Amino acid sequence: MKIKLYISALTCIIFICIVFCAYGRDKDSEICRVFLEGFGWQTEEKLFDRVDVRIPEKFDAVYENYNKIQHEAKLDLAPYCGKSGVRYTFVVTNYPIDVGEPVYANVICIDGEPVAGDIMTVSVSGFMHSLDKGLAEDS
Repeated sequence: MKIKLYISALTCIIFICIVFCAYGRDKDSEICRVFLEGFGWQTEEKLFDRVDVRIPEKFDAVYENYNKIQHEAKLDLAPYCGKSGVRYTFVVTNYPIDVGEPVYANVICIDGEPVAGDIMTVSVSGFMHSLDKGLAEDS
């Protein structure tokens, strides 16, 4: 009898986790997609990647350069130093030129709110630029 109770409880917990993950991520993904649309970017509906991130307490050269990219889009990552968040990655569907590889849009969310992002490719000869660049300049 106890085994059936444990199995029922475990099944219930698994079901709740699946529902929470499915609906919670979809909501956050949609918030990110709307954020990207505000900059003119369209993406595949399906989320490509989701990674937990921590913004360092103090920026090193890499984060200083990344924050310069944020400033181009009138964003600033500095107020979020020391905080944890999530980086959502989407495949961009309206990049204005064919660069010969997929183009990705990253959005960093802190406490469920988009606070930073970039447009990038992953090859050695790839690029990374502001969310505010690319569409008007190249189309």
